[in-house]
Amino acid sequence: MGKPTIKDIAEKMNVSAATVSNALNGKAGVAESKRKKIMETARLMGYQPNVFAKNLVNQKSLAIGLIVSSISDPFYPELARGVQERAGEQGYGMMLFNTNHDKQVERNSIETLNARGVDGIILSTVLRDDPNIGLLRGLDIPFVLVNRHLLDPGDMGCIDSVVLDNYQGGYASAEHLLKMGHKRVSIIAGSQEASTASLRLRGALDAVKAFDLPDDHFDINDCGYMTDKAYDTAKKILNKDTSQRPTAFLCHADNMALGVREAVFEAGMRIPEDIALIGFDDIAFASISGVELTTVAHRQYEMGLQGAQLLIEKITEAGPDNADQGARCHNIILEPKLVVRKSCGFHLTGYTHTP
Repeated sequence: MGKPTIKDIAEKMNVSAATVSNALNGKAGVAESKRKKIMETARLMGYQPNVFAKNLVNQKSLAIGLIVSSISDPFYPELARGVQERAGEQGYGMMLFNTNHDKQVERNSIETLNARGVDGIILSTVLRDDPNIGLLRGLDIPFVLVNRHLLDPGDMGCIDSVVLDNYQGGYASAEHLLKMGHKRVSIIAGSQEASTASLRLRGALDAVKAFDLPDDHFDINDCGYMTDKAYDTAKKILNKDTSQRPTAFLCHADNMALGVREAVFEAGMRIPEDIALIGFDDIAFASISGVELTTVAHRQYEMGLQGAQLLIEKITEAGPDNADQGARCHNIILEPKLVVRKSCGFHLTGYTHTP
């Protein structure tokens, strides 16, 4: 028996060969549930696409690039896993580039990926007024923003993106502390040049207003999503007079919450009995016994899956849409979820205040 073909899969599933081809190639027009069934049937039948022939016909490399800001940040491996799995399902390989929060390195990464002939790029590092968006447009290469987006794209027009509702996540985490009666909170913020941190902060401050408290009850510290900066900042805060110390830390990322946690323990304090702690992202270590970090689930894996799917659909679209990112634009917003664990102390006090 020869190798299974698209026609064999179509006959097996009682669908058209065109439907199978569209599903295998990530094209629009196939329901997600049906696409998954086709992909699974193809896998079980041992179907292997002729990548070399496909590349010659379509003039594609069947490779995409993913650019992240810090691969050492526990947030990004799950995002990368989602991208790689969805890309692999549809015959694409993934190249991973790390910028270390440097715009010039981001630019170099984009230029290198373009030189290597990738079919598209997923960018998770974009900052406010990022000049490299203009570079991507000029290269006429399909791209999608994940995790972060431009708050004010201006003349860039609509740009495809998959992001979390960071405003709602920031609001929910701050509201949780306020309902528990906290009035002095130190925010360990991410870079305000990033849409993620800017929107989380905006949400938190709006929650403060809903409780008729002045903004200065929330002390804001920009730690740039760096664990070491969060640790150093927390140590300085905890060295203040007891009357000036916060009763809670609200962190814009779990990796920064880890730095804060270390500083709290070094100060001889307990979490949550002496000070409450909330993070953001719900990375793997957050649920470990003894850590049990209250946080906001970011859905990194789902973000990676949807970002890759969106990019591959753009790549496979026929006509001028490949070059014109604004022709057909999709902005996917994932809903956050507050995950309450022991670090915030809710199990000790419950809610005591309302807006």
